[in-house]
Amino acid sequence: MRIEIRTTPEDKERWQKIAASKGVSLSELVRVTLDSQRLRKRRDPPKVDPDLLRELARIGNNLNQLARAANRRQPVPAAALLLQLIEIDRELAAVRAAHERPADAD
Repeated sequence: MRIEIRTTPEDKERWQKIAASKGVSLSELVRVTLDSQRLRKRRDPPKVDPDLLRELARIGNNLNQLARAANRRQPVPAAALLLQLIEIDRELAAVRAAHERPADAD
């Protein structure tokens, strides 16, 4: 059976040199490498706090309202826009602080 892969000419040349240095064909190098490769199981995505999702959805809704007004070319006073963006930034910072995991939790 024949299997083909796409690669760059540089990678192919490098792999051929590795195979030659080991005294095997490129096909043999690939077979041995894949057979001895231990694949890690995909981890399940982390559980997400439903409160976090609701808060992020609310913040996203605020951004959507601002974008909708801008796309309709409705006048939005710059000061009001700035206040809304500052409020969204504060909300995101609070959400981030409330839901950050310690770096060693992974």
